[in-house]
Amino acid sequence: MFNAAGHGGQVTEQLEDNRNTGVQDSDAWSAHKTETGVVYYYNALTGESTYQKPTGYKGELEKVATEPVPVSWDKLAGTNWSIVTTSDGKKYYYDNKQKVSSWQLPPEVCEILKNAESGSLKEGSTSLQDAATIENKGVISIDASTPAIQTGGRDSLPLRQTVAPASPSPLDLIKKKLQDAGASSAPSALATSSATSELNGSKPADAALKGQLVANNGEKLKDNNGDVNISDSSSDSDDEEHGPSKEDCIRQFKVMLKERGVAPFSKWEKELPKIVFDPRFKAIPSHSTRRAIFDHYVRTRAEEERKEKRAALKAAVEAYKELLEEASEDINQKTDYQEFKRKWGADTRFEALDRKEREILFSENDPRYKAMKHEERETIFNEYIVELKSAEQEAEQAAKAKVDEQAKLKERERETRKRKEREEQEMERVKMKIRRKEAVSSYQALLVEMIKDPKASWTESKPKLEKDPQGRARNPDLGQGDAEKLFRDHVKDLYERCVRDFRALLSEVITPEVAARTTAEGKTAINSWSEAKGHLRSDLRYNKLPSKDKESIWRRYADDLTRKLRQSDTKEKDKSDTDGKQPRSSDPPRRR
Repeated sequence: MFNAAGHGGQVTEQLEDNRNTGVQDSDAWSAHKTETGVVYYYNALTGESTYQKPTGYKGELEKVATEPVPVSWDKLAGTNWSIVTTSDGKKYYYDNKQKVSSWQLPPEVCEILKNAESGSLKEGSTSLQDAATIENKGVISIDASTPAIQTGGRDSLPLRQTVAPASPSPLDLIKKKLQDAGASSAPSALATSSATSELNGSKPADAALKGQLVANNGEKLKDNNGDVNISDSSSDSDDEEHGPSKEDCIRQFKVMLKERGVAPFSKWEKELPKIVFDPRFKAIPSHSTRRAIFDHYVRTRAEEERKEKRAALKAAVEAYKELLEEASEDINQKTDYQEFKRKWGADTRFEALDRKEREILFSENDPRYKAMKHEERETIFNEYIVELKSAEQEAEQAAKAKVDEQAKLKERERETRKRKEREEQEMERVKMKIRRKEAVSSYQALLVEMIKDPKASWTESKPKLEKDPQGRARNPDLGQGDAEKLFRDHVKDLYERCVRDFRALLSEVITPEVAARTTAEGKTAINSWSEAKGHLRSDLRYNKLPSKDKESIWRRYADDLTRKLRQSDTKEKDKSDTDGKQPRSSDPPRRR
């Protein structure tokens, strides 16, 4: 057996393969094609269908055939069974009462066949045996004990109903909230459970399967030996008695669309997996008719939903007003919404509306509100709004003035703080300058006291200076490198002073008269350093400079002195020459 009603009579492989196929967890998914050629996947265990390829699917999409659908329905006289022929030529048996289908010849039909063979129903038996020949390859003798594998079928299984639970409309949802659990007067029209149970029951499925063949109830079966018709009058009368009308099928199809949650303006391809396995889908055999009904439904569904929502809202408002009337004894001028909610919040009529609507209706139920006329209410309300706006403006102006005053005060405080910071910084700079000046003076005094040799080095002198008991060399007000710089400046001053003293010594000792003295070797104080040293060595100023510096200073001095002496001699010679050329007053004048 397989789910002929809920699964649309799917037969996708050869009859021999169907005998050995079993639904297992690992191979539960199977691929199928709709009438339009769209491939979808169906899970035989869960009844789920989807357009997305499942991860566990191992089949080949190229071998997927278009899903077969029932094309004819012939009742077997004297039984509840019918022979259903699909679009791919396959045939199976379907029990209208038990809602089961089978590839194997049912036992009830076998019993009738046996009785017919005995001679009681010879003509009917022939028709039934011809109907049992599913593959149309010849007359096959079948009895109740023949296994399914030999007859090319499967064991009988109950039909799988793939219809999902009904999706109630917004009107139904709100009305359902309004139903009091203990109220016996709740209207039966608000409940949707009856429609859902009827959908999951046997009536719609039976009606849908029968409705597929209303147009084909006169089709006849043929065997290999000749054409033998099943009783046309019996089949026609049964179809007219049990089969739904075309209008019923269309109505059930629309109900199915609503229950499946088909959204307004949705697409056919999107919603097809939701409805393709429903028996009511196959109850309309024509694809174009299904599509036309679907298109009309999605176009008009939005307006229907709006009407349902308006009706549901109206019903919820009326129920909430009834709740307010019932609770009027507990409501007074001091009762607010939160207190009312604590007492009556569990009532279904309270929950049926949203919070905003509940508060508005609660306020309108206030006796002070009802005591005023409609015109007076609006006038007083507008006056109150004007007063509120005026009060708000005054409060805003006061708040703004306060904010401005605070801002000005903060600005003054900020300026005062900045001025004070600047003054403090200036005072600190002056103090630092004074401290540094004092530190420099103290350090210079230390240098004068301890460093008297112009040839002293910083490396050797630094440890001596740091041992000063007054700590003048380690004063923190002296910056990095200041001590060394002051030391080098001091040594430079000492050297320059020694140079000045040595030059003064040269000027005092080596005079032009001393320079004019010549020894036996022809040496003088200006052409021989050794001769000059003899004149200078006895003075203390001579020992303060290094020898190389002494000699270089002496040479420059000697050169200057020599140049001066030469210039002096030249002037004297020129003067003497001038004096010799002038005529004497005692000489006689020359003759011409």
